Amino acid sequence: MTIYRSLIALALLLTMLTVILSAYIRLAEVGIGCENWPQCYAELDPGAEKKGITVLTQSGRDMAYYPARVAHRYIASTLGVFIVVIFVVALRKRGKHATSALIPAAIFAITVFLSVLGYYTPTRINPLITMGNLLGGMALLGLLWWLLQREIQGAEVLPGSAKLRPLAALALGLVVLQIVLGGWSSANYASASCPGLVRCEGGMLRAEYVADAFNPLRTIALDERGQVIRSESLAVLTMAHRLFALLTAGYLAWLVRRLRSVSTLTGTVIFLSLFSIGQLAVGISTVWFNMPLTLLTLHNCMAAGLLLGCINLLHRLVPPAGSRPPG
Repeated sequence: MTIYRSLIALALLLTMLTVILSAYIRLAEVGIGCENWPQCYAELDPGAEKKGITVLTQSGRDMAYYPARVAHRYIASTLGVFIVVIFVVALRKRGKHATSALIPAAIFAITVFLSVLGYYTPTRINPLITMGNLLGGMALLGLLWWLLQREIQGAEVLPGSAKLRPLAALALGLVVLQIVLGGWSSANYASASCPGLVRCEGGMLRAEYVADAFNPLRTIALDERGQVIRSESLAVLTMAHRLFALLTAGYLAWLVRRLRSVSTLTGTVIFLSLFSIGQLAVGISTVWFNMPLTLLTLHNCMAAGLLLGCINLLHRLVPPAGSRPPG
């Protein structure tokens, strides 16, 4: 493996660790898994928030312990250095790699975006900021994974891949939408709105609830104690996330069955099967066991795994730029 590929592989590993630690800290800070659930969930300090410092429940501070924060800070900083080096190498050797410099440039741009977002806006009150961090991390992970695969296996594409390509693209789109729904639900503190698998607080079918739940500019309201006021519309977010998870799992099950006969895709098919089934099992378990922190962190990890599996499938079916597509 060349130095360039080694740098990408290490950056990918560091990104995965950063995504996992970020999910753990973010969930712990808002009181996921706190002792007096759900009364202890999402208690913010408005005064501290105005100063740009996130201070949430005491339980959250205790669970998001100091070593995790320190590890996240140093890993993210090291990752930034690796990505700068990858970007510089890609620019200096344009045309000598399996991908253009656009992918490294996008990776570098996302890294700068996340650095600015984390430095200037450390707050949990604005859902868009939380979404920016979450989706930026996932995008960084996916692009590094795509870049690494194209560098290692840039010329191998399966015969007859053109017919399967739209199916793989749809799978990736569904997984991305599911991640967006889950992130938006978490960013708006909707985790406690549906204590049962199909039972939620308040009604869900009123038009104004749907409009409020999916309003990208919606704001977080706090009561006099600094606790997030969870409106009835948040139940829409939770159930939309759960129902879309069933749709995504159903499509992936159909796709896996369709691809079983392609022997060269056996590894990818097994990976997608395990992570799809595992994600459903973990999702149900989080509700059954009242949102434990460990399981919800694992839920985020499984989502990242599904994303990587779908990207791997698309990579196997998309010919490199400038090559002739087989079949």
